Amino acid sequence: MRKTLSFFLLLSALTATVSTARATTIGVVLPGSSLVFYQAMIKGIEQAAEDRHVHLLIRNPSDGASLDTSNLQLRIIDYLVQQGVAGVVLAPEPLQSKTQVSIRVPVILVDRDSPDYRGISTVYTDNFGAGKKAALSLAPALQKGAKVAVLRLAPNISSTTARENGFLSVAREKGWDVVVDTYVGYRPRDAEGLITRALNGYPGHLDAVFAPAEPIAYGALRIIDAKAIADRPRLVVFDWRPEFMDGLRRGVIYADVLQDPYRMGYLALDGLVSALQGHPPRPQVFVDVVTVTPNNMNDPAIRSLLANYAH
Repeated sequence: MRKTLSFFLLLSALTATVSTARATTIGVVLPGSSLVFYQAMIKGIEQAAEDRHVHLLIRNPSDGASLDTSNLQLRIIDYLVQQGVAGVVLAPEPLQSKTQVSIRVPVILVDRDSPDYRGISTVYTDNFGAGKKAALSLAPALQKGAKVAVLRLAPNISSTTARENGFLSVAREKGWDVVVDTYVGYRPRDAEGLITRALNGYPGHLDAVFAPAEPIAYGALRIIDAKAIADRPRLVVFDWRPEFMDGLRRGVIYADVLQDPYRMGYLALDGLVSALQGHPPRPQVFVDVVTVTPNNMNDPAIRSLLANYAH
């Protein structure tokens, strides 16, 4: 009888623990959801939520809306907190605020750091180092004085700014001539027109182009692909879209520096749940990038990483 009672008490305790964990809801706020990058990140977050037995409440603005509407992400976070989330995974957009915002629940930042939020941890790419890696992929092909274009995203996005600056640091070391250095925006349709103007407006031949984010990379690929083969600069892109596979196969894309948003999302959600259970995460968690080229694009490790981007 005593053994039966002990087993029943143990089973009740385990059931209560699982029920408590399943009752936990985590809020998720990204800058948008249409980019393939954020779709892969959401997959990682959802897998971690399933593994850690928590619910998700995901509320994302339309892509770019939080840059146009003052403090839109902050309003979404306030809504999530009112709904009772235990913590928030946030890919932050800049706020119109001079002081750091304090959220009543723990926040883990993902994809980029931010001076606006007091996150307990940031899970992201070493973007400056990744920008250097993008430039170094070109080093065997470019001579001193090579004409290079850098297509920037937006001045207030820390992740892409760091990539751009990392690329430019190597360009200066190598003596490349950066003849185009301009912001083209974050909306694919708008960016494509500005990219066309930037690339076609340069009167000479460009040797290389760096596109540091998915929407810019897609626009640059379309524009460069339309050029005669002899006029095409070497294109180095960041992130991934299905169209990039064909671009690599045909040599229109020289190299693609690939982040792992699935792993970022997984680690951010997992770290937040651990923090709620009394295990503080590391303040910074860097997720490595991989340089994909026409020569290694069929390697099993590359294919495995690309699979996380698939729907």
